[in-house]
Amino acid sequence: MSIILAGEKFSREKTQEIVGRFYRDGFVHIPNVLTVNEIKALVDKTDQLMDDPNIRDRINPELGDPKYVQLYKHSITGEEQPFILRNCIELDEIYRDMLLREPIFSLAEAVVGKDNKFCGANVLRNTPGLSIDRWHTDAEEAYFPLPEDIKRHDSKLHMPVFWFTVQFPLTDTDSIEYGPTEYVPESHYSGRTPPKEEPVIFDGNEPASVFAKAGDVYLHDPMCWHRGAPNVSSRTRYLFQTQYAVNWAYTRFGLYNRVPVPEDELAKSNDKLLNLLGRTRPIGK
Repeated sequence: MSIILAGEKFSREKTQEIVGRFYRDGFVHIPNVLTVNEIKALVDKTDQLMDDPNIRDRINPELGDPKYVQLYKHSITGEEQPFILRNCIELDEIYRDMLLREPIFSLAEAVVGKDNKFCGANVLRNTPGLSIDRWHTDAEEAYFPLPEDIKRHDSKLHMPVFWFTVQFPLTDTDSIEYGPTEYVPESHYSGRTPPKEEPVIFDGNEPASVFAKAGDVYLHDPMCWHRGAPNVSSRTRYLFQTQYAVNWAYTRFGLYNRVPVPEDELAKSNDKLLNLLGRTRPIGK
């Protein structure tokens, strides 16, 4: 029997209220979702996998994230340290069970549709001095870009969400020194990526820190400007992430891309065609 509980859906009214705040601000914080046992099991499994040298060395060039353990440079020492556990649903059922955990799955249905599809799961392990503290969106370019003379999308619009992220803090980030996630409210309406220099403000909205307890959950639009504040405490920060996408995107950019091409033919193909097909040259060919 899984340590991850089935959970319960929110009422229709509460679901609508949460999703409404998500659409308005670009993110929403929901307290008290996971249990203490679930949190401990996720942290323990993450440590076990990230500290396994075989997992650290594993590479699959056919995946969007080829490395299963991504290294980042420490802000002070410059030493590369394990930071992100990628492709984790392959590694243990505990992460697969989390995909259907309520009330999150029903919230995903409310945001991206009843037949939504999985599109990512990772765990971040921020030891002190390790964080993604630059302001960013979850794409290199804005999905709905605007020219400079148009300052924002109209707030009366419902900005389309093709996919989104659910964040599960597994340690308390209830004070700034612990490196809470920070968002700029309404910045998903900006039609642009965040400025590279401070101050990072959009339409009068300054950054807001999500001061969360372990077991809380928060959702964000990939176009909402965000970052992890620097972890300057002595505590390691754990954050599990899952992503859900609209069905049509999965079909168009997933299923339609799976038409097989014989390895011998791929080996003869030029780099331009391989790039177009999203394939790698077969090893040893």
